[in-house]
Amino acid sequence: MKTDWNQIRKMMNAAIDTCEKIEKLGYTEQHRNLNAVVNGQKVNLHDFMVSAWTYPEIVRYQIIRQRHEKGVNLPYIPESARILTAMASACAELIGASEEAPAQDAIKNLTDWYANHLVSSLQQAIGPTD
Repeated sequence: MKTDWNQIRKMMNAAIDTCEKIEKLGYTEQHRNLNAVVNGQKVNLHDFMVSAWTYPEIVRYQIIRQRHEKGVNLPYIPESARILTAMASACAELIGASEEAPAQDAIKNLTDWYANHLVSSLQQAIGPTD
């Protein structure tokens, strides 16, 4: 089964870029009650923020439904999916942690391990591909 990694990158980059812009705007909990005007209607900023995490959940369920309709359900959670969610959770802990993020040595070791050990070990055991 193939994966459209470019689509995943596009989605993750959209989330990362948006979070970065939200931080640069200085958005805090105190801004929740402010309103923006969208199509002539006031929309509470907190509603926007809630949508920012519920919208992907809605799309996730659409993906699940459409996979089911195509007969490509996931019989188990693939290891790659677990890697993405675990890394996203770790990254989420860095938001607002400071300019100099905590656990720098551990993060470097993690990213180095991904780059230098994980795939090469898998390839060694599995063998060459095309």
